[in-house]
Amino acid sequence: MIRTKVTRKLALAGFAPAGKPNNANQTPRRVGAAMLGASAAWLACALAAMGMAQAQAPAVTETVLHAFANFAPKGSSPYSGVIRDSAGNLYGTTSNGGTASMGVVYRVNPAGQETVLYSFKGGTDGSFPQAGVIGDSTGNLYGATEGGGTANAGVVYKVNQAGQETVLYTFTGGADGSNPYAGSLIRDWAGNLYGTTLDGGSGVGFAGFGVVYKVDTSGKETVLYTFTGGADGGYPTAGVIRDPAGNLYGTATSGGNLSACGGFGCGVVYKLDTSGNETVLYSFTGGADGGDPNAGVIRDAAGDFYGTTYSGGDLSACNGSGCGVVYKLDTSGETVLYTFTGGTDGAYAYAGVIRDESGNLYGTTTNGGDLSACNGSGCGVVYKVDRLGNETVLYTFTGGTDGNSPYAGVIRDEECNLYGTTYSGGPVNLGALYKLDTTSHETVLNAFTSSPDGSGPAYSGVIHDPAGNLYGTTSSGGTADAGVVYKLDPDGHEVVLYTFTGGADGGSPLYGVIPDAAGNLYGTTESGGTGGAGVVFKLDTSWKQTVLYSFTGGTDGSGPSGSLAIDSAGNLYGTAASGGTANHGVVYKLDTLGHETVLYNFTDGADGGDPAGGVVRDAAGNLYGTTIFGGSACCAGVVFKVDMSGNETVLYSFACGAGGCATCRWGANPTPA
Repeated sequence: MIRTKVTRKLALAGFAPAGKPNNANQTPRRVGAAMLGASAAWLACALAAMGMAQAQAPAVTETVLHAFANFAPKGSSPYSGVIRDSAGNLYGTTSNGGTASMGVVYRVNPAGQETVLYSFKGGTDGSFPQAGVIGDSTGNLYGATEGGGTANAGVVYKVNQAGQETVLYTFTGGADGSNPYAGSLIRDWAGNLYGTTLDGGSGVGFAGFGVVYKVDTSGKETVLYTFTGGADGGYPTAGVIRDPAGNLYGTATSGGNLSACGGFGCGVVYKLDTSGNETVLYSFTGGADGGDPNAGVIRDAAGDFYGTTYSGGDLSACNGSGCGVVYKLDTSGETVLYTFTGGTDGAYAYAGVIRDESGNLYGTTTNGGDLSACNGSGCGVVYKVDRLGNETVLYTFTGGTDGNSPYAGVIRDEECNLYGTTYSGGPVNLGALYKLDTTSHETVLNAFTSSPDGSGPAYSGVIHDPAGNLYGTTSSGGTADAGVVYKLDPDGHEVVLYTFTGGADGGSPLYGVIPDAAGNLYGTTESGGTGGAGVVFKLDTSWKQTVLYSFTGGTDGSGPSGSLAIDSAGNLYGTAASGGTANHGVVYKLDTLGHETVLYNFTDGADGGDPAGGVVRDAAGNLYGTTIFGGSACCAGVVFKVDMSGNETVLYSFACGAGGCATCRWGANPTPA
């Protein structure tokens, strides 16, 4: 356990505490809380859970959605968990890997294909993101990095869906805080961001005990509270949650009762009101009540809090320090709901919990489980604790391709599947993104590797010529890990026709190619180009690439998506998933001279929003496609027609799922409604 500044500095220098992985490529760093939010999408799960309250827990199996490859641009060693959008895409960060080995922000689609949205360079843009991301209604992602920035004290950043990063605030390492370590940010309805730093506040760099901060939409930081390391707590590794009145709640890993835990205190749960006044709701003793709460808390409708501690509980277990507890905190004090023994039930809960409407809690431990694995300490488990304090182990990690050491917690979708990450394990021992379902069946969805022949074949499949050759694209792989165009002959031999650099020529071609009568190929890339917002490209019969148009990310669109359509004159038609006058995507035409005309701007209202599927064209020139969001029935998308005059007709509006409209965008955002 890392409790003091001295032991934390030893850890940063390369000395890993017992039970923690220590990869050659990753400096051990303290792990904080996972995603703590829950959404209205849980209603369906809750109803199912209530119907099975007295039944035996169903068998749960794991699906590896993506295994992080031992190849720098892909990212490696994810500490944080993931969030999920309504299309089933998962978003998160890795603490290492990327083009500069400083970590990445990534997206993994439902087919298990990963797209690196941003690779940190380790300069003013930030480095080593331990925390995850949250999203807004337009698809922007927000997070914080532990390092980088002008003072190497970390940054708060935004990354849009085109992969463009904006640094919103750079920490100086002084009174404003230093090293925003872990715990995802939260965002209020005005767009203000709230979080914590592990250090700084009353000192410089590693001096100080951390702060709670707010960053407004103009990039101005306000320190809401500075910890002293005394009875008020110190070293907050987790983020905060916010109630409807604007009060903030979180945990600090030390401080509190200074007669406990060697004079450093065992940590606290605190409340911060809108005037910046702190109230300690509970001080841990390090005994049966737990100690060292690395994870933050969640709050139910009654105002009660739930969380975990890394140590404490049964002091006869885990070398006398205890293996941690799951607890509830209400106005009458703390109740320990479950005490880990360090056996098959798990040990060391770094991550927090999520809660369904029946009151069941779900989380992970980094160790325990199968004690014959991972050098006798176990590789961790995913668990459920019901309202009566009964624990069910949903999955036990083996330390192999299924993953090892889940530092992050889990999120849950409307079908009751759980999603999370492991820090290590996976096919190349650099972590895995996993899904747990209830069918007792495991499927590896992405078996591609990052290699010159490409990886992550395009969503739209392949086309073929009269000789039986197949043509397609991969969204990643290639020499720059930015994707390729390939040809496959009838005998299965592959030839890479073009490798994207991710620069002006484009990067991440997600949707395949179409041919013209002369055999030239046309397609789009989601990123790259002179504007960083994607391109339309042509590949001639000698496989020379020409960029026909680079999107700027403005009114012309951003992130061209879906397959193109072509007419007899050679004009191209397609969609961009974002950008346009309302930033919800466009339908466009590109003539043979490379001039773009926006035929229709989506508003995300009844007409739809975010058209990610491309278009098809009929003989009269009408274009047809779909949007992910918008529509009159809810926000579940539409089927549309756009004529050559730019008039749109909604042919069908899809209805909401069981979760309702609140699940359509960023249901895992932990900010309460």
